[in-house]
Amino acid sequence: MKFEKRSEADPAAPIDPSLGSRLKDRRKALGKTQQQVADEANLTIGFISQIERGISTPSLASLYNLAKALETSVDQFVSTAPARQHSVVSHSGQRQTYKVGGTSRYYEFLERGFPEAQLNACLSHVPPGHESEMMSHEGEDLIFLVKGEMLYEVDGVEYRLGPGDTLHFDSRKPHRGTNIGTDEALELWVGTMRLFPE
Repeated sequence: MKFEKRSEADPAAPIDPSLGSRLKDRRKALGKTQQQVADEANLTIGFISQIERGISTPSLASLYNLAKALETSVDQFVSTAPARQHSVVSHSGQRQTYKVGGTSRYYEFLERGFPEAQLNACLSHVPPGHESEMMSHEGEDLIFLVKGEMLYEVDGVEYRLGPGDTLHFDSRKPHRGTNIGTDEALELWVGTMRLFPE
C-alpha cells in the first residue's frame, strides 16, 4: 500500500493532539508496536506515527480499523459517540454529529432502523481540499454525492463524481476520496461495516 498523505487534515482546523495520545496510550497498554497496529489496521507505519504525533488524523473508516486493532471501539475516539435509538426515521437538523480529532470534516449518524440491520449510513461533510488517506476495510461501500465535486480512487482507478453521482465498490480494495471543488462536499455513505457497536 502506498504512503498516505496528511489525511483528514484541514489547514484551517487544528488537529486534536489528545487523539494521537489516546491511541498511543492504548497501543502501549496492549504491548503492541506501531508496526503491529499498522498491519492489523491496513495502514502504513508512517501514518500511524503521524497520528500518534498529532500530525495527521484518520478518517472514520481508518479509525474503525485502528480501534479494532486496539481491541476497543470507535466510540472511544470520536468527539461524541452516537446514541443508539434504532429509529426508522432520521430527521434533518435533529441528527447527532461527530468528528474525529480537530478537523473540520464532520459526520451525521443515520440511525440503524432495527438491531439486526446489515446497512450502516452517515452523511459526511467534506471541506474543500480535503484528501483522505488510502484505506481499506471490511465490507462494501456505496457513496451518493449529494453536493460538491469529489475525486475517488479505488484500487488505482480514479472516478470523478458530481451531485447525484454514485460509486459502489468492494471496500477491501485500497481507496480514498478528495474534495476537488471549492465548496464543501456532502456524501451519503452506506456500507456494511458497522462503525459503532450496539
